[in-house]
Amino acid sequence: MTKAVYSIGSNNITKKLEGKRALSILNKYFDGLTAFEVRGVWKGTPEKTLRVEVLTDKSHKSLRQIAHEVAMELHQEAVLLEFSRPMIEFVK
Repeated sequence: MTKAVYSIGSNNITKKLEGKRALSILNKYFDGLTAFEVRGVWKGTPEKTLRVEVLTDKSHKSLRQIAHEVAMELHQEAVLLEFSRPMIEFVK
């Protein structure tokens, strides 16, 4: 299983973070996720940023396509996508 973390900055046109819109896109692809607002910096300019963590079996290619969709829909120059393969366990 892969842990993917998307860092989504503020809209380049409106300069506002569109968290609800970003989550509506990501919710189409993932059954569960964790999202939180942080402060990021892009090219020297601070901006509100949404970090979204997901655990998934989707391929690297699929995760990149989702990041691209988010970037296009939210007028982003880029969306940061981090990958790791942590040891995980769902405890009941």
